[in-house]
Amino acid sequence: MTSTRVSAPPTAARPDDVTAVQGARWVTAAWLTIGALNYGYALLLTRLLDVDDFATFAAGQGLVLCAATIALVAIPWVLAQALARARSESERGDAVRFSVVIAVTGGVLAGAVVALVATRFAGAATVAALGVVTLLIYVTRVSGGWLQGTERMRTLAGVLTGEAALKVGVGLFLVSVLGLGATGALAAFGIAALPLLIWWPYRMTRGGGRWAQARGNRDLWRRAIELGTVQSLVALMATIDLVLVTLLPAGAAATASYQASVMMGRAPLFLASAVSVAFFPALSRRRMGTPLAANAMRMYLIVALPVAAVYATTPPAVLDVIFPADYGMLSRLVMFTAVSGFAIGGINLVSTFFQAVNDQSCQSRQAVGVLLFVAGLVIGWRAGGVLGLAIGGCCGAVAALLLLVRLLVRRQGFRVFAQLPLVEPLLVTCVLVALRPVPAAWLVAATATGILAAVRFLGHRATATAPGVSEGSGPRQGTPAQAAGAAGVSAGADRDPGGDGPRPGAVRLREDTACARLLLDAVWRHDVRTAGEDELRSALAVARDSNTEALLARCYPRQLAETVAEVEQRDVAFRSGVREATELLLAVGIPSVLIKADGPGEHVGGDFDLVVPDGRWAAAADALSGWSVRRDRYWLERSTKVLLWPRSGPAAHLHASVCWFGVPVMANDRLFARALTADDRPWLEPRPADRLRIWLAHALFQNLSFELSELLAIRPLLRPDVMAEAWWESAREGWGTAHSQALATAMEAVRRLDRGEFVSLPVPLPTRVSLHVAVEHTPRLLREGRIEGAVREAALRIPLYVTKSRKAGAS
Repeated sequence: MTSTRVSAPPTAARPDDVTAVQGARWVTAAWLTIGALNYGYALLLTRLLDVDDFATFAAGQGLVLCAATIALVAIPWVLAQALARARSESERGDAVRFSVVIAVTGGVLAGAVVALVATRFAGAATVAALGVVTLLIYVTRVSGGWLQGTERMRTLAGVLTGEAALKVGVGLFLVSVLGLGATGALAAFGIAALPLLIWWPYRMTRGGGRWAQARGNRDLWRRAIELGTVQSLVALMATIDLVLVTLLPAGAAATASYQASVMMGRAPLFLASAVSVAFFPALSRRRMGTPLAANAMRMYLIVALPVAAVYATTPPAVLDVIFPADYGMLSRLVMFTAVSGFAIGGINLVSTFFQAVNDQSCQSRQAVGVLLFVAGLVIGWRAGGVLGLAIGGCCGAVAALLLLVRLLVRRQGFRVFAQLPLVEPLLVTCVLVALRPVPAAWLVAATATGILAAVRFLGHRATATAPGVSEGSGPRQGTPAQAAGAAGVSAGADRDPGGDGPRPGAVRLREDTACARLLLDAVWRHDVRTAGEDELRSALAVARDSNTEALLARCYPRQLAETVAEVEQRDVAFRSGVREATELLLAVGIPSVLIKADGPGEHVGGDFDLVVPDGRWAAAADALSGWSVRRDRYWLERSTKVLLWPRSGPAAHLHASVCWFGVPVMANDRLFARALTADDRPWLEPRPADRLRIWLAHALFQNLSFELSELLAIRPLLRPDVMAEAWWESAREGWGTAHSQALATAMEAVRRLDRGEFVSLPVPLPTRVSLHVAVEHTPRLLREGRIEGAVREAALRIPLYVTKSRKAGAS
């Protein structure tokens, strides 16, 4: 087989990339401002609170930060992604209602947990304040998700900055004027969150009858749980030492010194959060190892490395001016807490790269990293007290980061770390270390370093990339083109399954070429762009292999007029052939279900597949003897399938049941009992859940892969009710696990294509899935007494896998 190799022309920056970069500047600038306000707030509180009160405040803030970190991802990110992908106003309303459900539910649970933990170090008033504050933070994050999902980044940045400024003002008033101490300082977090309710999407929460549907949306629940789990592990690393040090038998001054040191050293974590929020939507539309991820990493390092270097090398004399005398241990702690803060920020950013591509393999590594961090803290405490705690935490955090980075390299390659700015920060660190004994000179160098880092960060520009293997192209989710493509790929997008594989000599849709992009944009996304004759001919060759040439021809009716005429002729022959065959069967009392078809008009030269009731297969073949002029049987399916060719038009594949290679997959009685009538047509059609199951079974029991035409047919069936019903039926028939695994493969391919990524087609089933289906299904056949089918499945599975693998490799 041959491949068409046409290089994709370079393109300008995509509109959604421009929006993301502009939003990134606003969000990151807001995060930096918020970070400065938070640090200023903490510094002022070291003066206004005694060390015991400050220790209580620091531990409470750590708990709130932990809860807020989860809320900031599990609510706004899920809502923003759902809004971007919504194809109708009702779907947008469901997404908002779902976010309200998890905000209230999560807020109540998180508030209870925070209050319970706070009883270990705070009084009743402070415990109550922390519980209410946590609930308010969760509830108001719905507003943030709404602004992010509607791409109002400038408003989002202003709202979040205003929240931080209000918190500082209210907190200082409650502490210095009303004398409420740590309780007032913590209550300010909740009071400052209240104005976010102004941007609450009240209109979208109406529709009482749809709340149950929102609560039952499994895909949104899954996504929220996945994001929440990853961020919970990040938040745990960011706060566990702050809480742990308050529970250890250390002096108040040493505890406060450690907490102040950690809070200052966590600056890179805030920066990583800002970069993650800004880049997450764009990263979600890319595949693994995208240069956009390297861009995000560079933006993080541009600021995080200089900040960590400045903080780690701060002279004791400078710290003595900033902090009261009770914080004397700071000078010995800063170099270790600065490194651990940089490492935890890196973990946060790297985990975002995994979340953006729905890769949950990072969770186990993160869990191990948390254990390493805790082990370092415990060992360090036992070896050297509070100083040992800082050293152990530093070692544990670095080890956790290296563990996650190693996995990232294995999963996404080294491109994420391309052209990182490492040399300059190392030189800056050396200069700062050399000037540390001279505080005045160090202060000048540190100020210059900070200004330079800020200028480089704010002046950072995204470069345009050509749509290649790593970068997606095509419209982003939520655009009119995308919505149109989703609503109806074509007249035949929601058709019945068809096509048993590619034809010899076809051009495979495996490489990310210009003609492949043209086909995917037109057929999948309905983004019809101007194309030359040569490019269209190449795209048509690829389309013929993927059974989508009719769809492509209808997108370019003038340039592909000959193919359109051929398609129309095929439509007429297809409709006539199916009607004639099924009417003949019905005339002798044999109903039939049209389960697989390459048309109408989807694929020039395609056939159709009919299933007849149990015990009627031979009679049905005889009933069609006058209609057909030739018949044939494949030796592996001699007792279950016959091919009948009429004088002209597509052939009929007559099946005794839904089976492949003689292996029964679906029960005939259930298929016919659940089948639907098709207007005035003389045949029956499977209900949507059974159509989805036939597609999955076709991949599992014959092709071991999904073609583009099959993914087009599966996409409209990916509705929660249809998927749940389909799985239940497959589980009844002994292949529920294989069903779920094949569906997950198809859904991931659909999601990537929807995001504008290039997907090499056909999409193969993982080796484990291809082989495990026989292990799961064969025992069920044996228990039902279908000995011949069980023997066939067990004997043919490995040869089938080897044959399909060699065929895919040869192409």
